[in-house]
Amino acid sequence: MADYEQLSREELLQQVRELETAHHLDALSDLRDSEERLHAILRTAVEGIITIDERGIVETMNPAAEKIFGWRATEVVGRNVSCLMPNPYSREHDSYLQNYVRGGHAKIIGIGREVTGRRKDGTTFPVHLSVGEMVNEGRRSFTGILHDLSDRVALENRLAEQKSLAKLGEMAAVVAHEVKNPIAGIRGALQVITSRMPAEQRDRGVLIDIIARLDALNRIVQDMLMFARPRALRREPVSLAALLGDTVALIERDPTMSHVQIALSGAADISGDREMLQVVFQNILMNAAQAMENKGRIEVSIGTVNGRCSVAIADQGPGMPEDVRARAFDAFFTTKHRGTGLGLPIARRVIEAHGGTIQIDAPPSGGTMVTIVLPLPR
Repeated sequence: MADYEQLSREELLQQVRELETAHHLDALSDLRDSEERLHAILRTAVEGIITIDERGIVETMNPAAEKIFGWRATEVVGRNVSCLMPNPYSREHDSYLQNYVRGGHAKIIGIGREVTGRRKDGTTFPVHLSVGEMVNEGRRSFTGILHDLSDRVALENRLAEQKSLAKLGEMAAVVAHEVKNPIAGIRGALQVITSRMPAEQRDRGVLIDIIARLDALNRIVQDMLMFARPRALRREPVSLAALLGDTVALIERDPTMSHVQIALSGAADISGDREMLQVVFQNILMNAAQAMENKGRIEVSIGTVNGRCSVAIADQGPGMPEDVRARAFDAFFTTKHRGTGLGLPIARRVIEAHGGTIQIDAPPSGGTMVTIVLPLPR
């Protein structure tokens, strides 16, 4: 250690400056380490983190927030945070922030709540938002921590749907027991009476019409049972080319389908329930024919895509409007005069039970295309 009593004033000042410089460098090093740790935390945080100033302008956005909203940070920083909100929240946000800055009541700061976010593509989604406030050198800013709730809400919706289906299954079982058997008895009696009546008798046509209506009622009961309480799959090797060929032949025997052409191409083998899959394909093909008013051509293509089997059914009808496509798989939704609204929901349940997917598209060339993707056997 230097003997400070023997040093001149200039030498003492030099020693002090050197000590101050060393301390300053250490402080800078500590600050740099702290910033690097903070940036590492922001980069690796699972939750989205966004900071804004008191005007609502975005200052930072971490990678998790980029993933949640579909924006790059460089596209959002410098813009008002309302770009991440749908209306009316985006319109109300600035006034709420200004009122709070002026001393108003905080509705969300320090509390956390579920709000609605808007992605870059315009879609909205549920998000849990917690907001914290910080003041540095008289400058106020806010930090928002976001958690995407889409998966949780989807799970809750599926659970609610399953609960509704369980209730519907109970109701369908009662209906089947209380209605189906009497329908069968009434139909049998009417058939006997009709068979004994002369062909020219006027009342015979009335009885035939009643029998047809009873058959329609019986189909509704069967659809309800199949949708609410589908039986367990009976898996077996299934040739889709053969299955669809049989289904097409069955449809072509219907006199009302004499002006419908169904072209089948491709082949693939899967493991599935032949009977239930035939119900699905028959329903979709009948829908396609009815969309074309029972005249025109339907293309059925079987192939494999990314290790999975694909069946595409395209018609030449007027096409399904976007709002109808959005609700096509909702139970009891139908645009038909006498439809039950259960055909496509049943198809989706059957296909998903097979581990597959079904979707409806409107090709640029016109018409409607239903694509079913099923797993190939291991």
